[in-house]
Amino acid sequence: MIKKYWKDFLSLIYPNVCYNCDVALVEGEEKICLRCYRDFPLTKYHLTVPNPLVQMCSGNEKVKGAFCYMKFNKHGIAQLMLHELKYKGNISMGLALGQWFARYIQTELKEAEIDVIIPVPLHKAKQRKRGYNQSEVLARGMNKITGISIVRQALIRTKNVSTQTKKGKVERWQNVDDLYQVINAEQLEGKNVLLLDDVITTGATIAAAAEVLSVSGVGQIYLGCIASGK
Repeated sequence: MIKKYWKDFLSLIYPNVCYNCDVALVEGEEKICLRCYRDFPLTKYHLTVPNPLVQMCSGNEKVKGAFCYMKFNKHGIAQLMLHELKYKGNISMGLALGQWFARYIQTELKEAEIDVIIPVPLHKAKQRKRGYNQSEVLARGMNKITGISIVRQALIRTKNVSTQTKKGKVERWQNVDDLYQVINAEQLEGKNVLLLDDVITTGATIAAAAEVLSVSGVGQIYLGCIASGK
């Protein structure tokens, strides 16, 4: 509570302070100071063999790679920034995260010849309540750096299931049966896609989305997320 009051006080004097350490930002810094930015807990999963995120979809031959920006640690910087995006309506934080992530894997995205980014969709009721899809906001940030098109109306969420955060691993996988559906599949025909989510935990949700995409005529599938606890 004291930290919150201190941060609120600092924001009156220094409108732009680091979200992580509260130090005043200088010219050229955005959201996060350079020191905290350099300390991001990068995963480098795309350079790891085997890639732990690809292993989640080991039965899906179309999943060729996966990219994760940061390790998700409780009360860590990734959780802090994603909380700003998901629960505080901080769209600008999501756009910044998308841009940073895109710069981090820009070379790999070119090598994979990604044609489109597909944000993992929310159920329409949840998106209406929140006002936006956080994965789409991240995709918009990535698009600004890479120019890769975003396809919003190809994958839809058909069930508004209860939150996954407090479920065990088995429950999470049982919770995603028939969770997604592909529509307008012709716009994905033969295209290499980056399936983008904010966080991957057990992988049940994004694996379910990848599964329905794999039989829709897409080329290759790559997974992407800002953070993962795997």
